[in-house]
Amino acid sequence: MKEPEQAHTVAQPNSILGSIASQLVGVWTLVGYADEQEGREDSYPFGPKPEGFLIYTPGGFVSAQLMKPGRSLFQSHDWRQGTPEEYQESGSGYIAYCGVYEVDEEKETVIHIPSVALLPNLIHGRQLRSVILNGERLTLRAIGAPVENGILITSRLEWQRAEPGSNLDGVRTYHVRQNTL
Repeated sequence: MKEPEQAHTVAQPNSILGSIASQLVGVWTLVGYADEQEGREDSYPFGPKPEGFLIYTPGGFVSAQLMKPGRSLFQSHDWRQGTPEEYQESGSGYIAYCGVYEVDEEKETVIHIPSVALLPNLIHGRQLRSVILNGERLTLRAIGAPVENGILITSRLEWQRAEPGSNLDGVRTYHVRQNTL
């Protein structure tokens, strides 16, 4: 079995707070997602209160799950029996991938390299993000492809570090009831 590709980091000497790579490790909850385009108002593809998790492991793995809350339920209880419209709404309100990540300490960037993704086009691609860390807050910016007028759209994702045992404000939590025999 092939070993997973390891993340590559460049340590920053004399860093007071530690390296970017070490500060990224953990679980983050999504608190904001905006698309910025020069000369236009920001747009919010997943609404004013998007939900999601971003997880970085010390071993170099990343998992990202982002969704627009309030998506309609499928009429069928079998997810394989959704209508084209249900799949369209569900998929256009969700971003999901996992894989490995690389940090460039000097450039203050992280690259996500998905090996599994909702969108097949992301698989094995290199998703470059600028990194801003401010205490327990993480801002990632991703420059996307030019839109029809040639202007780039930058996605800005705001994350808050999740504390173990917290109720993860703004994120629905579910309790699993165990059946006893």
